[in-house]
Amino acid sequence: MISNLNTLKNKDSIRVAIIGLGAVTRNIHLPAYSVLAKKIKVVGGCDTDAEARKTAREKFGITEVFDNPLKMIESTAPDIVSVCTPPFLHVEQTLMALENGCHVFCEKPLAESLPRAAQVAKAAEEFSRQVVVNNQFPYMNIHLGAKRVIGSPEFGRLLFLQAWQTFHPTQDTEAGWRGELRQRLCFEFGVHVFELARYFFESEPIMISAQMPQPESNKHSDTLNLISLEFADGRAASIILNRLSKGPERYLDMRLDGEFASVHTSIGGSVGFKAGIHTREKRPFLGIDFIKGGSAVLQKGNKSKIIAKDGINPFASSTAHHFGNFIKAIQEGETPPATAQDNLKTLALVFAAYESAKSHCAIKMDEYLGSI
Repeated sequence: MISNLNTLKNKDSIRVAIIGLGAVTRNIHLPAYSVLAKKIKVVGGCDTDAEARKTAREKFGITEVFDNPLKMIESTAPDIVSVCTPPFLHVEQTLMALENGCHVFCEKPLAESLPRAAQVAKAAEEFSRQVVVNNQFPYMNIHLGAKRVIGSPEFGRLLFLQAWQTFHPTQDTEAGWRGELRQRLCFEFGVHVFELARYFFESEPIMISAQMPQPESNKHSDTLNLISLEFADGRAASIILNRLSKGPERYLDMRLDGEFASVHTSIGGSVGFKAGIHTREKRPFLGIDFIKGGSAVLQKGNKSKIIAKDGINPFASSTAHHFGNFIKAIQEGETPPATAQDNLKTLALVFAAYESAKSHCAIKMDEYLGSI
């Protein structure tokens, strides 16, 4: 329970203002907030780009738009400020919102260093406000579905997790601040995978080992991450993030191996036609699957069944779920999931991975966190 916190319990509608009106706001946050229209009202938006402000006003109906975030906060008096800007602005803008009495919903990654993220967590406590990071992947239907079977008689205990991405960067994906990052792949995407590993194992890794080879000398940021996580009870995770592949793209696939079955999750729509022979049983098979935005499939030997699906935009729907949890916690005076304080553990894995790759040594997480 949080003390000295304005719970907003009696408010009919939570006032939300957005800093940053770019693609992440248009494609994820605004669609998510529309799902929660009975609970929240977007009272303002801010961006230094005039075209972004025009689009927000004309296409999305945000009538109060600003080019200065402090002016927006002073004029619109939001309960929550959503920070949807590049990572190098997150700490500054989050602290400003806290200082002006607002809760904060910040895009990931929270900060460019662990000490700066810790500064945000400390400020949230000092101002008796909540900062929640939009690591929304655990709230996709497919990951919620996978989590539900862990510990069940059908699946048993989770023993091992594999995660992989094969992605081909383009001029569009590398435009703007993302293409300028020196620490890119693990920082900007790996943070999602680490959050999912913590979510599924319900435990903190005790050791991380990472390799980040760079076979293409013209690239200035990491494009290949080979990462291993170890847990105190002998369980483990293996992560391969590959942005060198020119083959079919896989946004994020995960295989969760349990005592009695496995679950394969995949983000990204597909239509699949399968035919062949199961070699062990010499038995033919035929199947067609249609998935819009992702699937979770429970597998036992050659038998499988879909246990969860996501719609065409799982990023927006999971953000709506996550933001809804945030609102509920604030109104009830409780601690929401994915606070800045909790997110320090996820970010620590990101920066420890870079340290491991640089030093060519495994990193013990208790020692690493103790050194910050």
